[in-house]
Amino acid sequence: MAQWQSLADLAKGCAALPKGAFQEKYSSPFLLELNPEEGEIGNAGETRVFEADAVATDLAPSLNKSLIVSFGDGEGFTLGRSEGCDIPCSHSTISDNHCRFDCFGSIWAIKDEESRNGTFVNGRRLGSGEQSPLKFGTKIMTGSAQFLFLSPDDAFELIQELSREPRIRPRSLGKYRSEFKELGEAEAVRDKFPGPFLVVQAPKGRDASAKNNAVDNNTITLSEEELKKSVNKNVTDAIFDLGNHNLVRIGRATVTQIHLPLGAVSNLHCALVRNEDSSWNVQDLGAKNGTYVWGDRLPPQGCKTLESGTEITLGNIKSIFFNTEDLLTYATHRDTLV
Repeated sequence: MAQWQSLADLAKGCAALPKGAFQEKYSSPFLLELNPEEGEIGNAGETRVFEADAVATDLAPSLNKSLIVSFGDGEGFTLGRSEGCDIPCSHSTISDNHCRFDCFGSIWAIKDEESRNGTFVNGRRLGSGEQSPLKFGTKIMTGSAQFLFLSPDDAFELIQELSREPRIRPRSLGKYRSEFKELGEAEAVRDKFPGPFLVVQAPKGRDASAKNNAVDNNTITLSEEELKKSVNKNVTDAIFDLGNHNLVRIGRATVTQIHLPLGAVSNLHCALVRNEDSSWNVQDLGAKNGTYVWGDRLPPQGCKTLESGTEITLGNIKSIFFNTEDLLTYATHRDTLV
């Protein structure tokens, strides 16, 4: 049985991935349900009749409301309300065994299974026994349920578009010190700055790869000896507030939320991802010089749960993940730590 998940859950696990890594993970089509209906999946029974002309047809994908399922390695799937269907769907206007998807080489097709309310492809109702080939981007309606048939590339572009977050602008430690001092009590600081934060200890001065603010697409490959060199003696803190974000990509590419135009950093280096329980993970994105947590290199696309104070090294650039309380302590004692 194919497993539905929310588009938001797919994005949470995959939006940070480079396109190539996403394609390796998902090589089969997706079915995106635009208007999930509340109800118990597999609740078979009498199919409710509906008027096709009365159904809204201008639905758009929603990150939090739409459901999505991957066809995986299968070559044939049935869709309906019955527990025996490969793709269960709880809409009361869908028949117990409503339609079928089949793969013929590289071509997918859909066939209505004598459903009560019919199967529509781009607004046209399929005839009895008709098997219609599907193009990616095709809109399908089974009863009042509406779907989009998507390629892996379509799905990747969709989650990129819907989960894109704005750039996080860095602030200096001095500005935070001043605001912390003005707020006084730790509780007041937490109320205004719930955090967490990433403190990046970037080399002072302009990096050679950032001339004229242009980002070089070629990451400088560092030797193991260079990777182990400490840069703490000649760095300045750039502090990024993650409080209003759920997915934070870090790298030299302009699409990243934390933009680090530094030669040892890859275009898409790593990502910080907020979990449902508000904990955070760091995920490597195939960075040439690696992503290290407490000195241990993550495998490509590997991830690690973060605790406050965790040291993350991007190539040879050190950063520290802090909650608000620990950032307050760090800001107070920073000059004695370098």
